[in-house]
This record gives sequence, structure tokens and C-alpha cells, in this order.
Amino acid sequence: VPEIKDALSKCTSPLLKEINDELDALDDGVNILERALKDNQPISVKEGELIKDGYSERLDELRRAKTEGKEWILQIEEQEKEKTGIKNLKISFNKVFGYYIEVTKSYLNMVPEYFMRKQTLANCERYITEKLKEIENLVLGAEEKSINFIVGINIIY
Repeated sequence: VPEIKDALSKCTSPLLKEINDELDALDDGVNILERALKDNQPISVKEGELIKDGYSERLDELRRAKTEGKEWILQIEEQEKEKTGIKNLKISFNKVFGYYIEVTKSYLNMVPEYFMRKQTLANCERYITEKLKEIENLVLGAEEKSINFIVGINIIY
């Protein structure tokens, strides 16, 4: 629109001058888009990365979950080993249960009350915690959620 206004401003026709005077340059919208959109856009929206870092706190969180999620899970595992004293505690994942904490039968007496039993196996028990569930919800599908967020984003918020 600014280029059209510029071209119209050079015209001598009264009608074109009037159109130029009434034409909104949409500066507010342009400013919002410049703040939100990255300069080098991907070919497809499904590739993500349309929106600049820092524009949306939620999108930034999803991007961090996508890149740092496995590290967060390892940190929880180390914290739980330290808190409980269960040396062979491990956090694993499967498609049925998601993330879970696995404790062998020999350490069951050391399992804290905040561990919620998820599954009993022959040689171990599987548990979840509120913190692990929170991280799981954030990490699983973070890439898809970020793309869906971008597709549905209301840039003007």
C-alpha cells in the first residue's frame, strides 16, 4: 500500500489524488507484522519458524520444549535419584504410558509418597510424578503444537 500511495501521489488527476488521500497505508498492521514475522520465511507454514523469537511467550516455550525437552527429562531423573537415593532409578518413555520413572523391586522401600504408581512389572514398578507429567505435556508434540500455534495465532494480541 505505501508503494501505491507513493505512485498515486505523483499523479495529477483529481480523482487519483482523492483516492490517495483516502487510502489508508495500514501502518499499524505493517508494524505488527514487522514485529512478529521473521525476515527469511520458510516455504511452508508447516516448517514453523515464521514468528520471531520473543514475540510470543507461549511459542518460545514450545520451541524450548522441542530443543531442550530431553535435557529437562534427564535433569528430573538426576534430581529424583539424588532426592530418593535410588541409584538405578531411570526415566523412560513408551507410546502407551508416555514418560515414567522405573524403580526395581529391590528399591521399592525407598519410593517416596509423591510417586504415583503407573504400572507393575515382574522386576520393577513404574511411576509418574506431577512434575514429570507437566514436562511430558510440554515436551510431547511441542513441534506440532508450535506449528498449530503459528497457524492459529492471532498476531494482534
